[in-house]
Amino acid sequence: MTLFTKAARPLAALLTAALFSATPAPGATDLPSSGPIGVQICARPNDAVREYAGVIEQTRKEQPELAEALRLFPKGADLHNHLSGTVAAEKYLALGAADGVCYGPEGKTGRYTLEPGTSTGGCGDGFRPVSGASPAEQDGILQSLSMYRFGYPDIQAGHDHFFATFARFRAVSDNACDTPLMLAEVLRQSHRDGVSYLETMLSFQSSAVSALARQLRQKFPEQAFYRDSRQFPAMQRFLLDAGMSDTVVAARTEIAQYVNKTRSLLNCDRPDAEGACRVSYAFVATVNRTSALGDGTPDLAKVFTQAAFSTLLSSAENRVVGVNLLSKEDAPVSLTGFQDQMRIFGYFHQSFPKVNIALHAGELTPCFVGAGNPALKEHLTGTLKAGSRRIGHGVSFAFLKEEEKSEVADIIRRNNALVEIMFTSNAQILGIAGAAHPFTQYRAYGVPVAFASDDEGVSHANLTDEWIYGVRKYGLTRDDLQYLGRNSLQYSFMPGSPLWADVAKEKPVEACSGDTPGSVTVTERCGSFLRQSAKAAAQWEYEARLKEYWRNYGKFFGKMSLRGLPLP
Repeated sequence: MTLFTKAARPLAALLTAALFSATPAPGATDLPSSGPIGVQICARPNDAVREYAGVIEQTRKEQPELAEALRLFPKGADLHNHLSGTVAAEKYLALGAADGVCYGPEGKTGRYTLEPGTSTGGCGDGFRPVSGASPAEQDGILQSLSMYRFGYPDIQAGHDHFFATFARFRAVSDNACDTPLMLAEVLRQSHRDGVSYLETMLSFQSSAVSALARQLRQKFPEQAFYRDSRQFPAMQRFLLDAGMSDTVVAARTEIAQYVNKTRSLLNCDRPDAEGACRVSYAFVATVNRTSALGDGTPDLAKVFTQAAFSTLLSSAENRVVGVNLLSKEDAPVSLTGFQDQMRIFGYFHQSFPKVNIALHAGELTPCFVGAGNPALKEHLTGTLKAGSRRIGHGVSFAFLKEEEKSEVADIIRRNNALVEIMFTSNAQILGIAGAAHPFTQYRAYGVPVAFASDDEGVSHANLTDEWIYGVRKYGLTRDDLQYLGRNSLQYSFMPGSPLWADVAKEKPVEACSGDTPGSVTVTERCGSFLRQSAKAAAQWEYEARLKEYWRNYGKFFGKMSLRGLPLP
């Protein structure tokens, strides 16, 4: 396992009973109900999940050899991965039991939530130890912490339940002692899914960063300060004087502890090392776009502080390779604060131009923000203008006018940016799949794309499902699969120059133009280039894995074409 400077749980098999017995809500139509921006209710049935789950289930049932071949396919990098959301709900149950965590009702939602045990080892009122939960109660907890057996009565319900799960397992996921255990599980799942490099999102030193944000808010109390970039240098200096550098040092110590403990858990320094040790990985520091004050208005002081800390950490720590802005994009506070957030990110992009930025953007549909809402386009263009090199989701692209699509696609190409595609969570959260998904539209506009997992623990799915769906729904060919895998490494934040001058044309950089990527022997010039670039070296190794894979499975894919699959 190199650190750069969950068991497979088929989605459809778990959802079948809940999904296919569901019926549309009375009075539901094909159109979302109208309402004010930010409080839109998406009342139509989530047919996207039913269709998506059906494709996965049918493939695993009728073509298990294909499903297994796609699991083994070298997928390159998983670039959009939330550590806490990737851990399986079953694992959180086990960790919670070991930690003395308690479970109890979450208000009147009918769901369970977890909370830490008391200082005396007991549980608060109405809560009981997770370790003592009955099988039926364990099942209820699993349903509360993930999309396991969720019925999807409508799109809004799936959206709300998905985002609600994170707070319910926070008693475990926020425990720093559990982070190495979580990371080990995520690396095991990545290895099972054929991933060779992982970038996983995580927040560091959250309490200390929140304390710095409170100090900044006291010093600069007016929202106007955070809307005037001329004030930003003074605010940045204030945070440094208040001890932000010390917080970065503490985070680096924390990261080293996570890394060393994870290596130990996976036996990476022993002869019996787990296969997960061969998955290289790095961290992406996070900023929360839904940070809000007591009155519901954007907490720009916290966003500024998190952005300042994350960029400073990434510039100082080579194991933190970038920064991401995450959380619910259609929340009122996110919509209201978007321009201010982009102004903040734009400032730090100028201050730290070598720090990589990859932002969630376009995880929106008219269902949630209203038809014709400028946010459908502006969240894409604004993100790119703020310095983002990758866009997470980008679903709103499908709802733009043709001239708007051309404009957005042109900016993406000019910025040499990538769109991260996540079919599972897009179906579960947004009710978007199949022809409604912009995947094929991006490709038609020449926009680079790659598959990613997002929150496979919450989704109760795995990364291989994304590839199965791509092959079966969109008829992806052998060349398509290679292109997607190559893109994931090309647009990763691994250090060094990339191997490919043009991925789509399979054109390597000049230094290796006379060599065959993936070959055992290389020219002196190409070898020198590979030694100086961790990214290019990883890409070269990936080409070798592809060659081996096609030797073993190329004929198999040819046979599969007789059952309706495209012939490579």
